[in-house]
Amino acid sequence: MLNFTAFPVKKGFLLFSIPNILNLLSQQLYLIINTIVVGKYLGAQELAAVGNAGSMIGVFLVISGGLEMGCEIVIAKYMGEQKYQTIVSTIKGIILFAGLAGIVMGFLPVLLQQWLFRLIHLPASLWAFTGSYMAIYCFGLVFIFIFDILRAVLISMGDAKTPLFLVLFASCLNIGFTVLFICGFHSGVAGAAFAAVLSQMAGMAATVWAMLKRIKTFPLEKGNFVFPKAQLSELLSVSYPLMLQQGAVTLSALLLQIFVNPYGSEIISGYIAVNKILTFFMLIMIGFCQTLTIFTAANSGAKQFGRILEGYRFCIRFATVYVLFLTLADFVFDKQILSIFLDAKKYPDAAGFGTSYLKYSCIMILFSALKNVNESILRGYAKMKLFLLSNFSDLFFKTALTALFLPVLGLNSFWAASAISTCIAFLLSSCFIHDHQLIFRIKKQ
Repeated sequence: MLNFTAFPVKKGFLLFSIPNILNLLSQQLYLIINTIVVGKYLGAQELAAVGNAGSMIGVFLVISGGLEMGCEIVIAKYMGEQKYQTIVSTIKGIILFAGLAGIVMGFLPVLLQQWLFRLIHLPASLWAFTGSYMAIYCFGLVFIFIFDILRAVLISMGDAKTPLFLVLFASCLNIGFTVLFICGFHSGVAGAAFAAVLSQMAGMAATVWAMLKRIKTFPLEKGNFVFPKAQLSELLSVSYPLMLQQGAVTLSALLLQIFVNPYGSEIISGYIAVNKILTFFMLIMIGFCQTLTIFTAANSGAKQFGRILEGYRFCIRFATVYVLFLTLADFVFDKQILSIFLDAKKYPDAAGFGTSYLKYSCIMILFSALKNVNESILRGYAKMKLFLLSNFSDLFFKTALTALFLPVLGLNSFWAASAISTCIAFLLSSCFIHDHQLIFRIKKQ
């Protein structure tokens, strides 16, 4: 377990980020493999249905996502301050809150199902597949809530290896169950949903066990559990803006899904495949940025601001080199990468749209990586309003410009709008860091 306030910055970043990145890659890998299995063995309609279901379910996962990132910031700060008793009581409180929220959020998508289908203009041919997947998957939201939040707590304590093993465990189960249910039992999209629920349930149980084992290592005083109102209030004050950000991300994705749905299931499947690829490409950078956020929170709690500046500069340099590599891969291997998900001969329209979308998204990837580094500093310092302004600007311009460009550029609107919006957000986040004296403060200290 790494001490964020003491390890050598560059070496420590790598030691912590590598298992953290592998953690993220493992999560996305099983999603990508599931997408491949659904796309290859079921078809374009089923892939489009699962993709639409995922976009809608994402709306109800914003509480989990916000609490997850909020825990990383607040628990990391408590670790920097060595408040172990506070950490344990906060963990117990957040498990109770997350469990209740997961149960409520699991019912809402099923109750609002038909209204959501009409809202996003889901083609009638996809209703049955999408509804079947959602009804089963939402049953497991409570397991997902607790699984994700407790893994975030472990990471904020400086332990990236245990969450990695937990995710690998759940991912392998998910992949195995997906292949078994779809290829063995021929249970269609319902089988993919069952696989996800069962694997998340097992992952949650293993994570609870790992957390209990970790807590036993803390120097704690015996006493009765008192619900941590003050700590939970602090956590929610940090998490609430992150929930808004997660909600805005999901809403933006849903609106973009609405824009693409009228083009039919083939284009939808190409769009979903490319977004899976782009997300996977960015995971290494996201892992570094997640480390930077926790690192910033811990070192700000310990008043070691010079270390934050060193970590920030290291991430900027890494982002630049990494994006150059991705740009080369996008341009040279676009068709080969997309062919993993779709048969170009069987679905030529999906392949044609997907390859152009993937190839020209390299501009978006560059500014997105740099923007994420800036926003990691803002999150780590708990400058949540500035973080939201930066993030919302990206989402607003991406959605608005896509709608504006569609009549003129057609399907090219998706990559063009993304490139422009991320550029604007990067410039805005850079201004926030400098104008609000975060970098100046680091240098001065």
